[in-house]
Amino acid sequence: MLGSFRVEREGVEIAIGTPQTRTVLALLVWRANEIVPVGRMFDELWRDAPPSSAKVQLQGIISRLRRLLGRERIETAATGYVLRADAAELDVELVREDLARARELIANGDVALGVTRLREALRRWDGPADLELAEPVAEQLAELRMTVLEERVAADIQLGSSADLIGELTALVAEHPLRERLRAQLMTALARGGRVPESLEVFHAFRRAMIDELGVEPSAQLHALHARILRGERDVRPSFPVQRRTQRPKQLPPALPDFVSHADLLTELAILLTAPERAWPPLVAVTGAPGLGKTSFAVQLAHRVRARFPDGQLFATLQGEDTTPVLQQFLRALGVPADLVPGGGEECSALLRDLVTDRRVLLVVDNAADASQVRPFVPVEPGCAVLVTSRRALGELEGARLVRLGLLDAGDSVELITRIAGVPPGDALVARCGGLPLALRIAGALLLIHPHWTSDDLAERLADDRTRLDWLEAGDLDVRACFAVYYDQLPPEHQTLFRRIGLLPATSVPAQVAAALLGTRRDHAERVLEDLVSWHLVDVVGRNATTHYGMHDLLRCFAAEQPEPERDEVVTRALDAW
Repeated sequence: MLGSFRVEREGVEIAIGTPQTRTVLALLVWRANEIVPVGRMFDELWRDAPPSSAKVQLQGIISRLRRLLGRERIETAATGYVLRADAAELDVELVREDLARARELIANGDVALGVTRLREALRRWDGPADLELAEPVAEQLAELRMTVLEERVAADIQLGSSADLIGELTALVAEHPLRERLRAQLMTALARGGRVPESLEVFHAFRRAMIDELGVEPSAQLHALHARILRGERDVRPSFPVQRRTQRPKQLPPALPDFVSHADLLTELAILLTAPERAWPPLVAVTGAPGLGKTSFAVQLAHRVRARFPDGQLFATLQGEDTTPVLQQFLRALGVPADLVPGGGEECSALLRDLVTDRRVLLVVDNAADASQVRPFVPVEPGCAVLVTSRRALGELEGARLVRLGLLDAGDSVELITRIAGVPPGDALVARCGGLPLALRIAGALLLIHPHWTSDDLAERLADDRTRLDWLEAGDLDVRACFAVYYDQLPPEHQTLFRRIGLLPATSVPAQVAAALLGTRRDHAERVLEDLVSWHLVDVVGRNATTHYGMHDLLRCFAAEQPEPERDEVVTRALDAW
């Protein structure tokens, strides 16, 4: 039955006769030593419209088969007929015996001999099922062959032949796209063969197909295999030919030569990042208000510790929500050829973790929007370290040391302008910059650009709140543009409260005034205020009977510039609330 349906006696084929005779015999052989009901035969011979002479015609077919095979072969039962045959006379039974014996051998550790037995079973097929066979019989024969084939592939993988199986499995998956075991075997073979991205894509393609065509997820077992490949567990660990190359990227931008302040904090964090004994990689997240120099601080810190990470220092700035381009950049820097870099973020993250195994690499990720953008870069290797900057406080980031940068004091402000301009500034200019490193740096640059200006000349230009930000610009350094990046990323309601606070001639506002500015309840306004605190656009400046929220002078100038169509009404409401 395994291929063209035929009967042989001592190696010589016996002519069976008409298609109807072949169909009846195929049913009897498939259910050998079991009763095949007459109704079942009627269904296969005439479907839903048996003739009135159906019973007589079937009896004639049985008589011809008895003459052909011997009367003792086919017995009459109460409801049908039985074909008597030994297992050794039926190729299907021989395959089932081979399968059972191979499973026994493999279970007992003799995998190679089990594979041999399975290959013998597969050689018994000489092609697809015959057309005379009933459709369910043909389907069950095809299923039996696929079972034997999958068992053989599984045993070959167990023997370590993964790479040799990829071509065969790829063709089988294309032919049988919904067979989950074949997918799992192809995923395993690809992962073991060092082709992790393709392995993970096999899973995602199958998942899409299952959801689109059947509306269900792949099994828990396939999800578990996918997770094991992502984690790089030993039984599915890849062996990338590029992953152990001695490629040591050095991507850090240059440190600022005139960097000042935070000396004690830099020392403390350098010790944290390079501690000799640790169970997990240290993670430092630097946050703070716009213009505080978070990136400059992170670069300064990275240069302090780079010698302790001899296998590479990676640096990139995130743009937008998708971290995949930066992950791909890191993979290429670590030696992965461009055509082997995965297309998906999950796969890139998994490969990055594998590449830094047993290596000491520093990863610096600038401008993370939230914790979800940081997690793909965090390795499991304790010899590595991660340094992140963010506009938001990342309190939800597991295991991170959160560092919130503050404004420079008067001494550091004077030193920064002096290092840039070569002359010490007056107190008025320092006060106008409000300890904001970006404003101080621009002030120093302006004194260089305009050597005929004195410090007091510049301070006078910065005295008017309405035009102060117009002057705080030098080349690509621009306080207003820096603030705008933060403002533009706020939700509309947060933008509204931020700009309306700037309308009030007060150094701080309580929550009830903020509620009036928004035209909402106090508790809701307080939540919006606290969100602005996490974005470092508003500060808590007093916690007596009522919490007060304030804003840096330069941020207040920026907020007041933003168009507010309800200006008079909003200010009136705020004054009433006060």
